[in-house]
Amino acid sequence: MRMCSADLNLLEKWTWNSRQNATYAGDLTSDGYMSTQQLAQAWKQKFPGLLTDNRHDYLFKFVNDQRSSTTFRAFTEGLFRAQEDTYDIAKETDEKLLRPYKFCSSWVKNVEENNDTLTQLRTFESKQEYKEMITNISLRLGFNYDIQKELVKHMYQMCRYNKAWDVSQISPWCAVFTKEDLKRLEYAEDLETYYKYGYGTPMNQQIGCTGVKDMMDFFKIHVDKDTPQQPRSSVRLATAPALLLALGALGARRDSAPLTADNYHSAVALARRWTSSTIAPFNANLAAVLYKCTPNSNLQINEQYQVLFMENEKPMNLEECRVGLCNYTFVKNRFGLIADNCNLDFCNSATKTTGLIGFTLLFVFITKLL
Repeated sequence: MRMCSADLNLLEKWTWNSRQNATYAGDLTSDGYMSTQQLAQAWKQKFPGLLTDNRHDYLFKFVNDQRSSTTFRAFTEGLFRAQEDTYDIAKETDEKLLRPYKFCSSWVKNVEENNDTLTQLRTFESKQEYKEMITNISLRLGFNYDIQKELVKHMYQMCRYNKAWDVSQISPWCAVFTKEDLKRLEYAEDLETYYKYGYGTPMNQQIGCTGVKDMMDFFKIHVDKDTPQQPRSSVRLATAPALLLALGALGARRDSAPLTADNYHSAVALARRWTSSTIAPFNANLAAVLYKCTPNSNLQINEQYQVLFMENEKPMNLEECRVGLCNYTFVKNRFGLIADNCNLDFCNSATKTTGLIGFTLLFVFITKLL
């Protein structure tokens, strides 16, 4: 099957935008800025009693770089609907909390720089059906030989990023792929993230505990005082790896069997929860909201304190919870234990080193794709 003339014409006319350079990549696009503002407004509409106009009700935590600073500005503009100075909003730049993997030499050596981490990905890419995909893409583009698989990955990235950079236009690079091609490329990406940041490597859940500890410490202040405290909302602006590691520590998106190169066509893989495209889109978010409730047997509310977990604005699927709503006793027993045992001393063991009235809320935001 060849590309149709209309798609081929779009591809022939495509040129690289000189603005899309390393400097440009370090900041939000105009669409990204606007969507971040809209996200803040959407959350404020969901929780008007929590996300107030009082700036002292917030504590922001983000990395001190251009993208995170711009995301902070866009989000606060969305919250307060004004382009005003954010000097009086409490903020912290704790990089070890937000990017613990960057400061863990043991993780860098044994996971990030370990070739074994990508074994399942490499095996999947060596399979005949993946090679046939490369052949079909090559023929579709008019080549009589197989182009390099890295080139295919670059086109896959351009398909996605072109669309993100200009949502009103169709990326000509997307016409290169069939739906089945995109499914295979997505599965390859899922294999990479599953072992690099997810359940495929046990150390990942150890690293992800920092986000859980930060959440539980914040909740404890409010529960112990039995009344809302300031700040009422803790908002974290983080990266895709930080979100994936936090989800692993929470036990979310866990599948009944590990993802492997050999089970692409299995029922587990076809219905898998670990899908990078749905977990980590632009402006992905994770929220935990603490509620103080009146127990009601009809509503299955048997404890005063409840916690609602949400992923990308939808209730998170957690065991022993009801559509994302969990008894605080369950949260305290399960995640409190993780928080109490959150110790990253093992990070230094490697020899190689490298540089429903809610009143508390924890967010994790993604500022860039993997």
